[in-house]
Amino acid sequence: MPYRLQFRGLAPLGWIFAVLFCVTLAVGCGDNVEFRNPFDKEKKQPVAKQATSAGTSTKKQEEKKEEVDKEALARQQMIKTTTLRGSGTSRFNGGRSVGANATVGDNVFRLAKEIENSVDFAPTMIVWVIDSTVSAGEMREDWANAAKKIYGEFEKQGLPGGRSADDLSTAIVSFGEKTNFVLEEPTSDFQEVIAAIDQIPTDDSGKEKTFATIDQVFDKYGDLKKQQRRELLVVVVTDEAGDDWMDVDTLVDKAGSIGVRVYAIGLPAPMGRQVAEVPPAERRSDGFPAMVQGPETRFPQRVNMKFSAGGFGGADVDSGYGPFGLSYLAYQTRGEFLTSRLRSAAWPGSAPRFEDSVMRKYPPQYLSAAKYQAMLSENKALAGLNRAATQREVEAMTYPASQFKAGDEARLKTALDGAQRTAARLEPLVNAVYDPLAEGEKDRDKIQDKRWQASYDLAMGRAAANKARVDGYNQMLAILKGGRKFEDPSHDTWKLEPADTLDEAGSRLEKMRLQAKEYLERVIQEHPDTPWAYLAERELEMPIGWKWVEY
Repeated sequence: MPYRLQFRGLAPLGWIFAVLFCVTLAVGCGDNVEFRNPFDKEKKQPVAKQATSAGTSTKKQEEKKEEVDKEALARQQMIKTTTLRGSGTSRFNGGRSVGANATVGDNVFRLAKEIENSVDFAPTMIVWVIDSTVSAGEMREDWANAAKKIYGEFEKQGLPGGRSADDLSTAIVSFGEKTNFVLEEPTSDFQEVIAAIDQIPTDDSGKEKTFATIDQVFDKYGDLKKQQRRELLVVVVTDEAGDDWMDVDTLVDKAGSIGVRVYAIGLPAPMGRQVAEVPPAERRSDGFPAMVQGPETRFPQRVNMKFSAGGFGGADVDSGYGPFGLSYLAYQTRGEFLTSRLRSAAWPGSAPRFEDSVMRKYPPQYLSAAKYQAMLSENKALAGLNRAATQREVEAMTYPASQFKAGDEARLKTALDGAQRTAARLEPLVNAVYDPLAEGEKDRDKIQDKRWQASYDLAMGRAAANKARVDGYNQMLAILKGGRKFEDPSHDTWKLEPADTLDEAGSRLEKMRLQAKEYLERVIQEHPDTPWAYLAERELEMPIGWKWVEY
């Protein structure tokens, strides 16, 4: 019989054996057994079961992966958001407190676990870099109490895993205007460390050369790390962002060459602001802000406009993240920024804050200055937001002149001229914010990042709303100045009241009013339970238009 016919004759038996073999494997092994090619260089992870659909595409899978990666980044840098005093509440969810309590001591004990893990891996050197300014007094005290307990336990119990005390060496550095090496030579004598903790001097200059001090620490202890073949951990304890945070890119490069992990224990940054509205806890005489605690992004991404609506709430908002410089340095060195809430500090106090699970989806972009600028150059909307957010503060049009008595034409004209001067003073300030945003509007739909989308839409909505109010106020006064008849002859007084219309002021201003409303409502709908939605709601508390009412 020809060979081909012999093969065909045996084929049915081969198929039967193959099927029985597969069934045996499927029944006997179960779902948890993984088969892999023994020649594969790396072990592949088991693939989770998932339903397939015709609408699923590779592009969507890549977008989902990018979102997960961003959430992982945010989770690493996320700030716990509950004040110890309990006065701060979330703007949403019925005003209940959110997040988890975190004192300075809690975060020091958390870092003790990192220290133990590092020592278990290899001999380790830790350098504590402590803010010695007046405002950081409470942080220093809490750090000192927790650190003494940790080193006291190391003295009594020894290091984990039976490691020798020589496997952990400690140095202490303080800073303010100048750097002070409190415990300069790293020591493994835990009692010596405990004694040095109480020797940190107080600096009353109000200046914080944070990054200059970190630079000196890298230079001094980086070489020693290599000589002794130790892991190097640097922990910064401070309540501010640092006067010299703009030097962070240089430090990121240097940290990479040394091989150091940087951790920071600090306060949350006010959203989109360098300085919170609360009174500072210290003073300085060089013209710089006394307490620089933000922003959470490399440059502010929030326009500086006061709210026209009344009420007791300020503009401060808890960003949910630490100041950019320290957070960026920690992220790039595989460290972490840990936020504490102090018992007596005014900031963040009762500033609104938002669920961690929500804010995790809006992480800042931890980019170098060069990459940040490149991103701005590629999108006119982002560049416009960057320009608008750096403009002077725009005052609120809270109590403009609104009541005008007819009869004496000369007096009426004088009153109207005076009222128009209010609009004339605010107009260039509003335009400086609105114009760059409007110029970049055509690139708005190209923005992919959720934080940038929310930030641009909020800025555009607020700028358009304020421009519509100011220009509309001026135009309504001009209409009255040109002559306006009372519908009721017994009336002799005109009153300009806020209203959701600018039809009488003209189609251009009515279109701008609708533009503002559209942007603000989009923020509320697309970014619910976020600081951006909260600020959009506040802007909409005040009607964007005006109407004349006669009495």
